[in-house]
Amino acid sequence: MADRSPRLLILGAHPDDADYAAGGLAAFYRRAGHVVHMVSMTNGDAGHHLTFGPDLARRRLGEANAAAAVIGATYEILDLHDGELLPTIENRRRVIALIRVFMPDLVLTHRPNDYHPDHRYTSQLLQDAAYMVTVPAIVPDVPHLAANPVVAYLPDDFTRPYPFEPTVAIDVGPVFDQIVSMLHCHASQFYEWLPRGLKCANTGRRWMM
Repeated sequence: MADRSPRLLILGAHPDDADYAAGGLAAFYRRAGHVVHMVSMTNGDAGHHLTFGPDLARRRLGEANAAAAVIGATYEILDLHDGELLPTIENRRRVIALIRVFMPDLVLTHRPNDYHPDHRYTSQLLQDAAYMVTVPAIVPDVPHLAANPVVAYLPDDFTRPYPFEPTVAIDVGPVFDQIVSMLHCHASQFYEWLPRGLKCANTGRRWMM
């Protein structure tokens, strides 16, 4: 609808990916009165060195909701295990359904050449779902979309097989404090798990969008 407020969907693999990589854009969208929905394909239940399983999943859900509240967005976490995401038909259907229900104008996700399998398969699932959201016979219990939303990649530092080359860039300086406040909510990650130095080669953790 022409008079509908623009809607941004950020599809990440873990409960902090969306706001880490696109928190600035999300904050700008909310400042303008637009709708922002952040999704984690996994529940993050393996992302810690001391706590894991259901207790960690509950903690990370609370952290994600707190981060979303900083800018007045919403956060959804699917009940899939961290580190075990696969591009199955069932998961493709879930992505098709959530896109149709939210009806985004813009969708952001990881690139397919990522060090983490959950990131790669999140990207793959969105690619596989993109055309199917317009096909009435696929997931017929959720009304299909008349057209695909715009799909773009979140930034990263990966260079193989090809480096990230942004075609759109924004200055997040005016909302930098909000980005930091959102990341501050993810205490299990930014103050406990990530500082331990468990780094994979070329993780791309220097970007903020």
